[in-house]
Amino acid sequence: MKKFFIFLFVIAGVLVRAPAASAQTPLTINLVAVNAKDEAKQTDVKYYLPRELTPADILDPGELKVDYDVDKAQYFVYGTFSFKAKESRTFKVRVKDVWRVTDQEIDVMKTQLNENFSFIDKNTKNYDEILAAKNKISDQLDFILAQQKTYSKDIGRRIEEYRAYKKMLDQVRTNAYNLDFLKEEGLEMATKSRVGTVRLTIQVTNPEDQEKTIQHKHYLPEEVRAEQVLDKQGLDIRYDEKKGKSYLVKEESFKPHETKKYEIVLKDIWVFPLTKVDVIEQRAKTSYEELKDSMYADSGKFLFDSIMEKLTAIRDSSKEDLPVAQHIGMDRINERRYAEAKNDLDRLEQMTAVVRAKKLEQMEHNKVKNVLDRLKALRGLQSLSQALFKKGISVTVTWRIIFGTMAFIGLFTGYHFFLWSKRSKTMGEDLGPPPGEGIKTVPKPGEGEEDEEDG
Repeated sequence: MKKFFIFLFVIAGVLVRAPAASAQTPLTINLVAVNAKDEAKQTDVKYYLPRELTPADILDPGELKVDYDVDKAQYFVYGTFSFKAKESRTFKVRVKDVWRVTDQEIDVMKTQLNENFSFIDKNTKNYDEILAAKNKISDQLDFILAQQKTYSKDIGRRIEEYRAYKKMLDQVRTNAYNLDFLKEEGLEMATKSRVGTVRLTIQVTNPEDQEKTIQHKHYLPEEVRAEQVLDKQGLDIRYDEKKGKSYLVKEESFKPHETKKYEIVLKDIWVFPLTKVDVIEQRAKTSYEELKDSMYADSGKFLFDSIMEKLTAIRDSSKEDLPVAQHIGMDRINERRYAEAKNDLDRLEQMTAVVRAKKLEQMEHNKVKNVLDRLKALRGLQSLSQALFKKGISVTVTWRIIFGTMAFIGLFTGYHFFLWSKRSKTMGEDLGPPPGEGIKTVPKPGEGEEDEEDG
């Protein structure tokens, strides 16, 4: 079997910056291939590029070609070359520095966060926590920028630090323009600012009968970032891109069969904020109330019950006192429950939006119907005009007819009122007594007859 040794030194000392350093300056990946045999060989050279790179980021592959591995979801460079005996060759691939965050981008994100915060009223619940969340995010952005400058000459370490904070950076990039982002972060901080710490015990033993230098590495839970390690016991914190985890590492001397213990103190970030549960529950109840008498009543009830079941499970689990490993595991389960509940809520609110749209459509339809009824009345008047005058009338003529009719009625009524008033002053005077004669008293029935009998 033919053997061919290719040493590909990437990032660690061989991923270098081009001479003129700037934010847009590309990096050069140096791939060193060595033929260790005493005879000439022709063989394939293949190297997988960092996952962050896309074809647009590969400025010049040099002698190599670029292709994509579907299974690994990663681009790679390759080529077939002839090597002389004991020959070594260096292949250079120039790429964009996609692992750098510019000062300008950091400033834009911080400015946007400040503008979002300016819209939050001081009387808002958890105002102090929202302010703390804004300051925390700004501090994290400053930390990322500081780390870049600290490792400006160590490209490999700078890339490692970028990867460690990429998830947080992407979150801010996505949500910096979302007004609710700070409120949600504030709700989370309102819970997590009151929690305690978690202690991880690490034990390392030298199994040899002689003194030995051991480099020991210990992976942290994937949620942990450097600033959340409160006491690292003298160990260095690094990041493993392949595993997506931070780890603690230290190289030190151990005596024969010596055992050393390290008690690492972490901030307890595995406490799910119940305030977020309350927000989801309230939104779900509001949407469900609107769906009860709609065509989505059954579907809405199914989704609402599903949401409430998940939220109840989150609340119940928060009351349990679990060991560290189970505590971390339960928080991850609650994160999944919350994500599922939020997805159900999105579907519930989509149905609510449809119901609201139909109600609005019905309201608009009724308004249009009223307008049409008025137009029909106007068309009826126009038809009458056509029947009488054999031609249509305009809107202007219609108003003239209306005002003319009202004026005629007013004049007619006024004239008759004037006549009635004048005649009422003399009405009945010809039936009254002559001038100077009093008004004769008319006796009651029967009174006159009695007087005659007495006489």
